[in-house]
Amino acid sequence: MMNRLNLICLLACVVMVPGMTSAAGGSADTVEQARQAAIDANAATMASELLADGEEVLSKARRLQQQGADTKAEEKMAAAQRLFREAELVAIQNSALGEARQALAQARKAKAKKYAPRTLARAEKLVQDALAAINEDRYNIDAAGGLADNAAATAKLATNISNRGRKKPRAEDLLLDHAADIWKLQEAARLPPLVDQQTDSATGELAAEIVRMRERELQLAADLEDSRNFAAALEDEIRILDDRLGGATEERRELVMRLERQSRVREQLAQAKALFSAGEAEVFQQSDLVVTRITGLSFASGSADIEAGSDPLFEKIRSLLTLYPGAEITVEGHTDSKGSDRLNLRLSQNRAQSVMQRLIRDNALAPEKLSAIGYGESRPIANNEASAGRAQNRRIDLLIKPGRVSGQ
Repeated sequence: MMNRLNLICLLACVVMVPGMTSAAGGSADTVEQARQAAIDANAATMASELLADGEEVLSKARRLQQQGADTKAEEKMAAAQRLFREAELVAIQNSALGEARQALAQARKAKAKKYAPRTLARAEKLVQDALAAINEDRYNIDAAGGLADNAAATAKLATNISNRGRKKPRAEDLLLDHAADIWKLQEAARLPPLVDQQTDSATGELAAEIVRMRERELQLAADLEDSRNFAAALEDEIRILDDRLGGATEERRELVMRLERQSRVREQLAQAKALFSAGEAEVFQQSDLVVTRITGLSFASGSADIEAGSDPLFEKIRSLLTLYPGAEITVEGHTDSKGSDRLNLRLSQNRAQSVMQRLIRDNALAPEKLSAIGYGESRPIANNEASAGRAQNRRIDLLIKPGRVSGQ
């Protein structure tokens, strides 16, 4: 997720070359920043010739400066800066659009212009839109990446259509194959396969059923885990009591108290889960921690600034924290795999810090009870190759360690 904020942070760490000025209005450190940005964008692989040209011109500028030819040195430095900037842009373009361009080439080779002209044109338009997005803001990789993913998928579809079209199938065969696929899906979803059902109606029902099945799966998994934990705790306590002699009355009283505490934990977890809708957050137990995986919180692209409209979600988080007074909270920031590891790590740390400060401000929490850490792209929970998976990986996790209460 290369972005302007991260670039500024990166440039502050670049080694500066003192004593050189640029006729383009920037100092030598600006040239070095442009060079480092190109290197970080993998220009050595994606735009090697431009990067090499920039290095050569920069070397000439340094030699001219050492010879006292300041005016010519400044002109060369300005030229080197332009080359580095261009190398960075081309590297970003090639990195973001490489798969889509390859898929387009395969589609054209499969004669998609003849057999799938509309699909091919759509893929080409998406590539152009992605390219325009990069040219407008080279650091807003999220926007261009989504377009490029769609372009690659559309180009592959054009190839598939072309491969089928060259066999010249009859229209009836195509419709029957399509209907058969829908019937198989309906049967798997336990929906009635209606022969006279319209395609859009059938696909709409299938999509809705898949969503319902996924929600039921998640709820059943959570309920099963709760039941297993509760049963295991109960069995352990009963087994220990049965192995002992004497003091049974007092020990059974202690067992009752412990089971009551376990019941309160289960009730707290159920209340916490009920606070959030499916698109806002997911709450689950992980050992002695209550994990709140926040997926509905949005940041400005490539920034740690929380976007407007987040107040309702933070109100729910406030209600969540009231269920666990005195808890210790760790705020974890996570990103997808777009951009360099170093920039993603810094971005995730900044976002975690931003959320932590918001929690302290909104809930009057003791700062020593909170900590923030960024993991960058190192802990994905979904496939980074798909845009939907990357969206899930861009998240904030709250790890809540409940405080001990009286009698616990």
